[in-house]
Amino acid sequence: MRRVLLNAALLACVTPAMAQNSNSSGTAANRATAKTNRQVVGSPTQAVKQAPTAVELPAETPVVTIKGVCDPGKESDSQDCKTVITRGQMDQIVERMAPGTPPASQPQFAIKYVRMLAAAKLAEDRKLEDNPVVAAELQKKVGPGRADVLAKAFYQQMEEAAANATDSELRQYYAEHPSEFEEGEVLRLSLPTSEYSRNGMRWDRALLKTEADGLRSRAVAGYDFDQLQVQAYTDLGIPQPPPPTRLTMARRNSIPEVQAQVFDLQAGEVTPVIESYTKLVFLKLVSKHTATFESVLPDIKAAVKQKRLEQELEKASKSVTADFNLQYLGMHAQPALFTLHPDMQSLANAATPDQRRRVSRRPMARNTAPATVPPQTRAHP
Repeated sequence: MRRVLLNAALLACVTPAMAQNSNSSGTAANRATAKTNRQVVGSPTQAVKQAPTAVELPAETPVVTIKGVCDPGKESDSQDCKTVITRGQMDQIVERMAPGTPPASQPQFAIKYVRMLAAAKLAEDRKLEDNPVVAAELQKKVGPGRADVLAKAFYQQMEEAAANATDSELRQYYAEHPSEFEEGEVLRLSLPTSEYSRNGMRWDRALLKTEADGLRSRAVAGYDFDQLQVQAYTDLGIPQPPPPTRLTMARRNSIPEVQAQVFDLQAGEVTPVIESYTKLVFLKLVSKHTATFESVLPDIKAAVKQKRLEQELEKASKSVTADFNLQYLGMHAQPALFTLHPDMQSLANAATPDQRRRVSRRPMARNTAPATVPPQTRAHP
């Protein structure tokens, strides 16, 4: 029963494509090529951006091999359990599930489609279709819509399990990562480098660096940070008021990463001058301590959940793998098959251009189902 659910999704799309002979596939390719040629009329730059790589490949060229997902008609315990989808077959899948998808977006659709099949297969392995809620949703769907339901169920179960950490796990993480929970009182002196002085002149960066080095020397000698910064702003003619220098109960993750080195110092020490595109800063550690377990419990839960999700995705990646044709994708490396930050839109809701236009992007909900709708512009997954 479980294998039938996933094969139904594959059969709904791949079988019609397999039934096409080379001539019909070639016709589909020619139509896609003609459509592309009409789109790229214009400058050479436009042609480079809009011409999809996929249509340059012969229809019989495999664009993805999914290992761990059986081709329809093969037993799930087959020694060679895999599904191979050609470019011609993928064209047919896109045409049936998301007609009107621009050729340049079809490779992204392919990635999302394969991600859906992979997650659905793992949902079947976990017998998630036996869950009453999932079973009820499956009854409302046909073809790829069923695989979409299973894929979402897989990610939801994985996220719920990851969030269900024990008190022992949480305390162990706290004990093993003390530096993450250091907090303390920090002083920070900052000079902007991307603004103009009161007379409209842009500051010379070398001059500002010399000024900052001098200020740091005086800070090391014990001069007051507020007085140093106010005097520097006055001398340099910086028009905006200086920011506060005292950061109370700062944490490593509450300040820019390059500035977090201040927590590696001993109380009373000052960092070197740190340069960035917009400012020069240096910081002094006044005091620090490790926050109590109870005060940082939400942060610990989030960190442990993230760690457990990554571990689960690593396990999933060993059960099902995908080898994409990189020329078809127009990419230099294989995209991740399982991802923690997917697009929440659904392939099943992308049946027509009008339906796709009605689907709006929403913030990620509790469910982390795989991305399944082709974006309107190419973007790496």
